[in-house]
Amino acid sequence: MGRVETLRVEFLEEADRPAMCRMLEDSGDVALNVLLRYRRPSSLYTTFVAVRGDAIEGMLTGSFDSNVAESGAFESYELPVAPHAFLDRIYVHSAVRHAGVGGALIAAYAAEAAERGCTFVAGTIDVSSDPAARIMFFKRCGFHVVGQENFGARPADLLGGTTGRRRPV
Repeated sequence: MGRVETLRVEFLEEADRPAMCRMLEDSGDVALNVLLRYRRPSSLYTTFVAVRGDAIEGMLTGSFDSNVAESGAFESYELPVAPHAFLDRIYVHSAVRHAGVGGALIAAYAAEAAERGCTFVAGTIDVSSDPAARIMFFKRCGFHVVGQENFGARPADLLGGTTGRRRPV
């Protein structure tokens, strides 16, 4: 019987960017404009990857210096004082969805947000495909979802509501 590889969440190393883009492309449900966006580094977002063995199974991009109160989109939340983390995108390869990869990415991101002093983690749901499943995913992770598009929670609420590593290694 083969050894079961452990899932780990790491910050993306530039040498691994081509492998991350291949994972996105191979999954078959990533729009070309999204794929092109990740072919080069971003100064706005930090990228996390979920890795099992040598394979990248998922990715998450987000920032740690936002003030989501400024946009007005999160006015239905009782927002603590900034800084806020903004989760830009989370993506798990279609072959490994529902196996804890997304939850591990959320946990690592929330831990990093807390470490950097962020008081709130926010995001907007991509409703391009299966918004009901996306909403359920974010709720299971501990986010409060308002309407069909915005989600948010304090980092501590997310760390209690997900499984996986607390910080990237």
